[in-house]
Amino acid sequence: MNKKPETESAMPSIATSQFEAEKNTILHELHELMESAPFRGSQQCRSFLSYVVTHTLSGDEGSLRERVIGNSVFGRPPDYDTGDDPVVRIRASEVRKRLAQSYQSRDRQPDVTIQIPSGSYRAVFFWGRSEVAPQEGLLLEDPHTFLLQEDPVPQASQPATLDAPPPTTANIRTTRWLIPVMAAIALVGIVGTVIHDYGQNRPERELSLFWQPFLKNPKPVLISVGSNAVYRLSDQVADAYSRDHHLEASGMEFFPQLQPDATLDSSGIHPAPDSFVALGDVAAVSQTVANLTRMHKGFQERFSNDISFAEIRSSPTILVGGFNNPMTRELTRNFRFAFISRNRIDDRQNPGKSWVLNASQDSHDTEDYALISRIPVGDDSAPLISVAGLGQYGTLAATNFVFDPQRLTELQKSLPTNWRNRNLQILLHIKVTDFKPGSITVVALHSW
Repeated sequence: MNKKPETESAMPSIATSQFEAEKNTILHELHELMESAPFRGSQQCRSFLSYVVTHTLSGDEGSLRERVIGNSVFGRPPDYDTGDDPVVRIRASEVRKRLAQSYQSRDRQPDVTIQIPSGSYRAVFFWGRSEVAPQEGLLLEDPHTFLLQEDPVPQASQPATLDAPPPTTANIRTTRWLIPVMAAIALVGIVGTVIHDYGQNRPERELSLFWQPFLKNPKPVLISVGSNAVYRLSDQVADAYSRDHHLEASGMEFFPQLQPDATLDSSGIHPAPDSFVALGDVAAVSQTVANLTRMHKGFQERFSNDISFAEIRSSPTILVGGFNNPMTRELTRNFRFAFISRNRIDDRQNPGKSWVLNASQDSHDTEDYALISRIPVGDDSAPLISVAGLGQYGTLAATNFVFDPQRLTELQKSLPTNWRNRNLQILLHIKVTDFKPGSITVVALHSW
């Protein structure tokens, strides 16, 4: 039996030793970064960088997803909402800045430079290059090939030495063996990425198409939130009550226990307009801001009394709130589905058809209805969308709906093919559990 040349049998050990050597170099550079001034002051940034680098080296793609990182590094629940809690995106942006600061302060060129390109949570490694600026949103190197890459080809300004020894047969054969391996690994990575994108990005495309009129408009999105009707005790009445009941330390934050036969003069209370917002509406605004930020779209937040019709006509606008937002009431009152009374939505094309909310005796809502009204284009006017519930839970549920790629993907199956350029109303029914919106059902649709 013919024996294979020793150089060929040694190929796997050569590749393995090179792999381990380069891995050790990367881990050494990670240690240098962790001990640098920009990283010493932030344990969260150190933990994030260490996690991303070590899991990139191990090729564990599943561990480099936003929700997994949030759970593993920052202690978030496994099913937490990344839209409400963008801790991973915030820390990733901060780590990129600290990486740049660390390399700028170096007095020598490192053997390998570690970068985390925007739009990705995988590390990439650049050999012999200390100043690399990855382009926004691009993954510059396949994560599986960095350990096998050869030294950079000398630039024209750096002529190769004439007395370099010729390559040996073993080196030539090793190089020839590595090239197809690298190509195969790269091909597997590309195919995997395509499959992943096909499975994951279709809902994201539907989300982008739903919001396209707002994203392509050059002006920032106006977010108009309504305020609730609240009366407060006058200072005189509140001060007297707090003294009598030893509640001075509570400021104005207490509920007076009035006797059934007690009376209060009208001067003892006064309205507090444009001052108080329901927690559900606050959460809806936070969700809106987080998603617009993720889409790289600017925004301005306004109370409903601080926005004019002229501004709404000229700027893309999101109206948050139903009865508590006068802009919502005014701009949607002539649509097919409209808010009619404190607990009812009417179908104006079908007299007698209504959706009524029956609140419990203790005002603990167990259900809600909400209207989403999307106007992508009007007569010389900017796009408009209203997310409005009969109560605060409906408003929050409607906001969650319009930023949920999966729900929008399912919704488009029930709409005409050209729905994206048409006006649209979506009527939702929401179950409320433990003061949070639960299951959401689409009960009516209309486009025109």
